[in-house]
Amino acid sequence: MRFNGRKCIAGSILCMALGFCIFAAAVFAAQSKTRNADGYTNRMPIGWDEAFFTVIASPEDSRLEAGEILSEIKKIDTDTVVAQSMGRIKAQPQECYQLVRNYDQYIRLMPHTVESKVIRSFSLENSDPGEEAVDFWTRIRVFGFSTGYLLRIAHLAEPDNTAFGTYWTLVDDPAQTTGCMDAQDQPCQNDLAINVGSHRFEPFPGHPEFTLHTYTLIIEGTRWYQRAAFRLGARQSMADVILGIRAALNCAE
Repeated sequence: MRFNGRKCIAGSILCMALGFCIFAAAVFAAQSKTRNADGYTNRMPIGWDEAFFTVIASPEDSRLEAGEILSEIKKIDTDTVVAQSMGRIKAQPQECYQLVRNYDQYIRLMPHTVESKVIRSFSLENSDPGEEAVDFWTRIRVFGFSTGYLLRIAHLAEPDNTAFGTYWTLVDDPAQTTGCMDAQDQPCQNDLAINVGSHRFEPFPGHPEFTLHTYTLIIEGTRWYQRAAFRLGARQSMADVILGIRAALNCAE
């Protein structure tokens, strides 16, 4: 297992970690346009540590235990935001992990999704070599705006299979490199400049029947209205993902 399992409740490094991680996110955002995945290869241009940041530095146990979803969004620059949501789910981490890997069912499972399909599945050759990965096309609709993109998603599990994660980045030139066509039979194209993120599922401390889900995202739109929508709606739309997983697993808080 190559990703570092952060104990989100008890082990955060608070303000120092938050400042460092936001700085790291800003540096990555400045570089990521040249670090998107190449659709001709089986390589991942980033690792787990570049897709997982501490944005919620000191989550409140009592709020999480009450079923509340915590969300935070930080503006890196005029175009880019980093956001994070945390919530608990009444299911085992592996159940949640398997659900988010059910990509062809995202229209049914995930809020705001209007298109979803796996273009190909393969094993990584560099970062996390041998781990499973997919190139996944999706389109979401938020605030009436449609946004499509092709992601390269890597799947990870800790050796003892108690914690699981996925992380992703954009695939450059999706139609040219992968032959991806959208639901209207048009060549796929990324409507985002940056989409880097991760899901982490780990046992909820003190409550083994629950999973703690941490969802992290660095995102930059290519159009002004996308950037405005992300700043205004990222907190709620990210919380909606956790709510969607709860609902799909029939989990009530």
